[in-house]
Amino acid sequence: MKKCLAFLLCLCLLAGLCAPMALAEEEEERPDTIVFSTTDREDEEWDEDALGDYKLIMINFWEPWCPPCVGEMPELEKLYEDYQERGFLILGVYSTPGMEEEVDEVLAACETTYPILHYVEAFDAFQTGYVPTTIFVNGEGDVIGETVIGSRSYEVWESLITAFELLDEGPVTLIAGEDGGKA
Repeated sequence: MKKCLAFLLCLCLLAGLCAPMALAEEEEERPDTIVFSTTDREDEEWDEDALGDYKLIMINFWEPWCPPCVGEMPELEKLYEDYQERGFLILGVYSTPGMEEEVDEVLAACETTYPILHYVEAFDAFQTGYVPTTIFVNGEGDVIGETVIGSRSYEVWESLITAFELLDEGPVTLIAGEDGGKA
């Protein structure tokens, strides 16, 4: 029994060591551009041509059964609201079939207003095996920056999107406490 447990522990350790290498390989195989055709939850058509109206597009792959995915959705909604007038778009994409009711509940609870797209095979090339996974695309459909695996806070997402320096100038949103406690 002890030998079996030791063997399983070794396998788990090896799997943990191999995962980062697999992610690096997937990153290298990621296409330079995104080409897709799908619909959102209101049956509006979306493809790469629709991205041309925006300067920076964040594509967030999530699932309704994923607590970190759902947990970051209010942060993403705030980010979308704060930056959409500056040329920023968030597209949420989920793939679990048969969970429409759960997706509706999540979107209502998080008061999500950014478009939620149906998953299509074209998105397979950007998958890491983890959710949430996020990629960034410019208005020409070029995939830019690194793939982000895992959820992030508003402040981290904000620093990532502003680092691209693609968005139009706009009003600066102060985060509570940044101005020395003044409201």
